[in-house]
Amino acid sequence: MKYKYLAGGIIANLYRFLRIFPNSDPIMGFVIPAAKNEKWWKAPLFAFATMFVFDFFTSGIGVWTWVTAGTYSAIALGAGHFLKERKSSITNFLSAGALGVIVFDAITGPGLSSFIFGQPLALTIIGQIPFTVMHLVSASFGILIISPFYDVAILKEMVAVKNAVAEKLLWRALQ
Repeated sequence: MKYKYLAGGIIANLYRFLRIFPNSDPIMGFVIPAAKNEKWWKAPLFAFATMFVFDFFTSGIGVWTWVTAGTYSAIALGAGHFLKERKSSITNFLSAGALGVIVFDAITGPGLSSFIFGQPLALTIIGQIPFTVMHLVSASFGILIISPFYDVAILKEMVAVKNAVAEKLLWRALQ
């Protein structure tokens, strides 16, 4: 599919617009396979464009837009470096995604919220913990659900896991 990341950006922003729960973020599910399999600039461009377009249509472009889009782009670039010499695997994708979420939330949460919005640092860190946990969960689900559509090796691995689980369940049922 020639426009798979354009479609992905539209889907990601439609999902984010629904605001299913705070910080529900499918973007990492698109960024990680792009960082692994595409040219070095595609994952950062996807991350930046997705964040920028969402803010353009929802809240307007401001300092926060540049911070979040730039941070997500840098994380996508870093994920590309992390993943390029590694095989495509669920473990590697989830690890890169989790590290990316933690870095993103540390920079945009305690790192800049205190600076931009004048929040006390201790209060920001305490509030950031449940927010980051939700972000980790949503990014992990995004990686597990979206990445198989963008990386054949992940699809094969997930099918193998599904078959192994089904075999164990069947074996237990027959005993």
